[in-house]
Amino acid sequence: MLVLSRKIGEVITIGSSVKITVLGYSRGVVRLGIEAPKSIPVHRKEVYDKIIELNRQAAKIEIQKLKSAMKNASVKINKNIKNTLDDQTVVFNKDSSENQEITINKEVENG
Repeated sequence: MLVLSRKIGEVITIGSSVKITVLGYSRGVVRLGIEAPKSIPVHRKEVYDKIIELNRQAAKIEIQKLKSAMKNASVKINKNIKNTLDDQTVVFNKDSSENQEITINKEVENG
């Protein structure tokens, strides 16, 4: 960890595209301004942790629930499908003339 001392108005740069400016200090709280490209997400730690947790929960797909949801959505599952996610292929019918295939790999389940 790099530890720096900065005065109000001084800037820290990360790479060539991220700038952190010390805006103020009052009652034990430091105010920082962060300039970063839109392609670089900037979050408070507690918000970032919540995003990661929600993504982990969303990645835990139970195959039976997935099959049940697909039955109601015009989606066909290959007949040789098992109850595990070993390279299974799901076929979407966008319309009657065009099919899309999605292969589900076991890595999706393990995140």
